[in-house]
Amino acid sequence: MDAKAAQTLYDYLTTTVVCLPPTPLPRLFPTTFILAQDSQIVTEGFSRARELLASKKKETQASYVLEQLAKAALPETEDALDVKTVSQIVDTLHTQPELLDRVPLDTEHIRKYAAKCWGVFEAIVDETEADEEADRIIRCSIGQPMSVVEHNLLAQLLIDRMARVSSETLFAYLNAVEGSCRTKSAGGAQVHNVRLASKVFNNALDTNSSLAETMSIELSSFCLSYSQVKDATDLYRRIISANS
Repeated sequence: MDAKAAQTLYDYLTTTVVCLPPTPLPRLFPTTFILAQDSQIVTEGFSRARELLASKKKETQASYVLEQLAKAALPETEDALDVKTVSQIVDTLHTQPELLDRVPLDTEHIRKYAAKCWGVFEAIVDETEADEEADRIIRCSIGQPMSVVEHNLLAQLLIDRMARVSSETLFAYLNAVEGSCRTKSAGGAQVHNVRLASKVFNNALDTNSSLAETMSIELSSFCLSYSQVKDATDLYRRIISANS
């Protein structure tokens, strides 16, 4: 098989296997095939085809993720993304973390992701390499007042990733909790919020004991405001003990 015929066959195999418009073969195509020499052309053609297919699939997944995230961020989009879509986006972010360079991560977008696709928001935090940036993303997601469901999700996120959370973010969280508690009358929801916040701050103190001093005034005030909740009273005693 001469060089021209070999290139024609290579191009045909490369494009046809990945379902691209095939390079047409001429009606009269040389059929002389030397096994030792020309089989390499076929092998390389299919190998290149697999590379093109992988690249095409990767870019298709990336485009899908960016399209869905852009849709979620639209003001008129009220519904959360469905479970299947969230799962696909999360899987893609885990395999292509470099895709985050193309995802808008300002405060407005971050709060949209957190509200409409929490699993995606968690994946964004986890795939963000720099701790400071991950901390900023978490902080940007904190708004007030929070519903019980929103507080549950945020509290677990903070507990699981406390090593990446700064005191600035914890102050923002405390303000959000207090704002949420003020909007609810004394009862189940308010008690739940106080207990959950106490759990978060106990975890924070386990991770960084210096927070007992850094946040002493604010935390003490919070605990005393809800002293009827045992968890808050216990947290207050811990803060006083740590600073004595």
